[in-house]
Amino acid sequence: MKCIDAIEGTVKTILNHMHAVSLEEHLDDTEYVRNARAVIEAAYQFIVNNPEIVEDPQLLKDVLYGYSRRLWLSGQQPPPPAEQTGKAEEEEYQTYYYDYLYHRGIYPR
Repeated sequence: MKCIDAIEGTVKTILNHMHAVSLEEHLDDTEYVRNARAVIEAAYQFIVNNPEIVEDPQLLKDVLYGYSRRLWLSGQQPPPPAEQTGKAEEEEYQTYYYDYLYHRGIYPR
């Protein structure tokens, strides 16, 4: 196993555990996304500070970001059956919402 695979697997395991705790404890979306970002940024900084591990640290960051977003989206409540026609729009909004929280830290109310 390569070092980068171990780092990616470890961070994904942390994100999985964090997601499970979030579902159990009903954490606020902002808190959850901020924590996910902190974990991803820490892994990214480690890779940047150790360039012998991987040539493109941004690739790892992008993979982990996509993974954390898919994980979070999987925990969102699906719309009721009567509203299934808006499912694609709801998923698009939830993706936008996650991205907004990740990049800005807070969503305007």
